[in-house]
Amino acid sequence: MITGDKISVNGRILTEEDIRQIIVITKLYPRLSYKELVKTICVNLRWSSLVDTKKQESIEELLQTLAEKKMIKLPAKRAPGNWSKQGVKNAFKGSFKIVLTDRTEPLREINGIINDYTPCTVKLVSSVEEEELFNEYIERHHELKYGSPFGDRLKYFISIGGESPQFVGCIMFSASSWALEKRDKWIGWGKEDRVSRLYLVVNNTRFLIFPWIKIKNLASWSLAEVAKRIQKDWYRKHRYVPVLLETFVDVEKYHGTCYKAANWTYLGNTKGRGRQDISNKNLSSPKAIYMYPLIEDFRDYLTGKKTGGDSK
Repeated sequence: MITGDKISVNGRILTEEDIRQIIVITKLYPRLSYKELVKTICVNLRWSSLVDTKKQESIEELLQTLAEKKMIKLPAKRAPGNWSKQGVKNAFKGSFKIVLTDRTEPLREINGIINDYTPCTVKLVSSVEEEELFNEYIERHHELKYGSPFGDRLKYFISIGGESPQFVGCIMFSASSWALEKRDKWIGWGKEDRVSRLYLVVNNTRFLIFPWIKIKNLASWSLAEVAKRIQKDWYRKHRYVPVLLETFVDVEKYHGTCYKAANWTYLGNTKGRGRQDISNKNLSSPKAIYMYPLIEDFRDYLTGKKTGGDSK
């Protein structure tokens, strides 16, 4: 609804930052379907409760208004129809194709220890161009490819060198696993606590040191650096503060050495089911579970003994 210069959605007056985020999201994800774009915007603006309800229509009306004002470009709506099982499976894998270019081709091998390549930095991905480059690196060089990250997310580039920095890796964080028995027991979560506070846990869903980079201690250093800043970065973008990080390591291929070196806590192994296990079958091999508290009293926030996780 537009009144004068003000735009409101379900009684909430949108700020300039709200509008800016909507514009950025439509630019960052031009290949999303219309329905997926609406859900992504709702998640990022913390309107998740509106998804798949009558109130979602107000979000769609807002997007149409912004499109008419030439502020955003919307994808065409897909014709309704029945989803096949394969169609659902493919939807979870991602809805767009990442084009690989020469810019992410392997370079010459770099060897040594981290002290040989200072200053090292972790840089928050903050532009459409960086986002596209990040996605391409992951798609080309990560064994799981880019996939389809769920919910709120942050992405970082790892770089080395001073005046002419060189990207050497990528780290991505997104929504945490819905139900994880060992984690929930370790936290002290019941179902109600988990449902209401799961957003305060974020998952390191992708971590890539480029295959031609052989710099000792770079991976564990990068994890430690991100842990120092992710609460502030997350708050700036998503307006709430996570208190716990989680990740999963394929035990058949890796030992989790960098997570151990960065002081992440090993909880045991998963049962081998993914976040989107719609068929209730084991879709993947068991993974080692690692957790990293961002504050000492994280359990108090996750179990409701303390509040304030929405401010920083």
